[in-house]
Amino acid sequence: MDDFANNAIRDIAVQCAAQSAKTQTVMNCACWAIAEDPGPAMWVTATKDELRDFLRDRLTPTFEDCPPVKARMAEPTLTGFAFDGMPFYAGWSGSKARLQSKPIRWLFCDEVRNYAPGRLEMVLKRTRSFWNSRRFLISTPGTKGDAMDTAYHAGDQRVWNFECPACHHLQPLKFEQLKWDSDDTTKPEGKWRFDALAETVRFECAGCGHRIKDTPVDRRWIESHGQFIPQNLNAPRSRVSYTWNALLPHWIEWRSIVEEFLAAVDAMRIEGDMEPMFTFVTETLGEPWDLDRWLVTTDDYLQQRKADYDFGDAWPLEKARFIAADRQARGGEHYFWVARAFGAGGASRLLGYGRCSNTTELEEIRRQLNVPVVNAMIDTGFKASEVYRFCMATGWKSMKGDDAEWFLSQDPRTGKTIRRVWRRVLVDPTLGARRARIRRHLPLFQWSNPSLKDHLALFTHGVVGQWTIPQNTGRDYIEQMTAEVREEREDSRGRIKVLWVQKRRDNHYLDCELMLDVGATIACPWRQSGAEDMVGNPGR
Repeated sequence: MDDFANNAIRDIAVQCAAQSAKTQTVMNCACWAIAEDPGPAMWVTATKDELRDFLRDRLTPTFEDCPPVKARMAEPTLTGFAFDGMPFYAGWSGSKARLQSKPIRWLFCDEVRNYAPGRLEMVLKRTRSFWNSRRFLISTPGTKGDAMDTAYHAGDQRVWNFECPACHHLQPLKFEQLKWDSDDTTKPEGKWRFDALAETVRFECAGCGHRIKDTPVDRRWIESHGQFIPQNLNAPRSRVSYTWNALLPHWIEWRSIVEEFLAAVDAMRIEGDMEPMFTFVTETLGEPWDLDRWLVTTDDYLQQRKADYDFGDAWPLEKARFIAADRQARGGEHYFWVARAFGAGGASRLLGYGRCSNTTELEEIRRQLNVPVVNAMIDTGFKASEVYRFCMATGWKSMKGDDAEWFLSQDPRTGKTIRRVWRRVLVDPTLGARRARIRRHLPLFQWSNPSLKDHLALFTHGVVGQWTIPQNTGRDYIEQMTAEVREEREDSRGRIKVLWVQKRRDNHYLDCELMLDVGATIACPWRQSGAEDMVGNPGR
């Protein structure tokens, strides 16, 4: 808040844990600006739904509960608020018109990690007209190198350090120093007893080992006996940034953090579900997600996925099977295909793979492998209109990869806008046909190439689930599956992006496995959440 009132500072970036008072603190700053130093202001959220709920449930009550602000407040407008001496606009990242229209002095960007690509840079330009503008970015972290993470690293990177009550050693509040007992009392017969575990949770000083208990009094000590220490002394004075984790707010019990962590570990290792760990890292630890922390493996990681079974062996745990095909033209029309069986908890087995010459052979392979046609998928990237007509005639699902990291969609249960790594759209399969009398619509399933490659890597590297291949799997399959690697690249703005880079020309089996991954994610409620749009009537 001191930084917000300092005209020598232009950019403030806060990347920290969820539900730790960051948004309320920024709303307090907005109240100060309205009452003490008015100027055109704007609050930006990620989506229109979020903006509507935020204005109604949080920002309006905050303004009305602050007497100096309420005294200057007129009736809310369709685009925000009107105050004596200043407008206060509201917008969301999906609306270009809102982000480009007005010069802004006080800019508040909330949950930046969920902004559409390029929209943060767009709205930041609104402050050019004011020498004393302030740009306040707040968010729980997203992924390493995204817009929010880049803004944090461009600042001085202030981290909370506190004094040990015993030795006065100044240290950061690291999750690694949070300890608990694992014995017959807290974990009898291999199952956690959380009430017993809670009695042992403590923070151990990195200097002397002093144990700080999980009580409100001890947690308040950490909150009141410390300071933010910059980690990046090369940052310009005008750019400051902050981070903290959920161990810092005194109202958050450490036992809840430990329970969340242990549940995320179980979901990751046993059920093959990485989402709870992603949530824990980003929203509880307040750190950006970095897939590479989990992919520390040898170069022959696929050799480690070989299991003791052969193609054609029965698998009692099988619940569903899928087949995916990738059409190619080099050397004449042909199709690469991969079939895989899926069980509960992220387990899967490779049923077969290969290459065939035409769609007639492809359909025969599907029948021989007993794959239901509703679970058959084919890439439409090459000669899409021909592939669409094949899908209409047979019931195969049309699929297509996209460079987008995610898609926005509406949650049918809550009505809110959510991010998803796939979406279902409709295409016209008769497009280009000369005598098409009736236009029909075919479902096309698009998936996020970068996100699905990250997701599949967790399985192929053995981090989650039990993704396996037979012992006699050929070298051709392994080489195509490892044709792409993750590499860091720096863009023109100095931002670090981690990309999948193709090192070998042929990666068709990898593309097929990506389709199998997204197909199983959509269709199998016992494997992942979100069972919709895939199973059922093949004409859907």
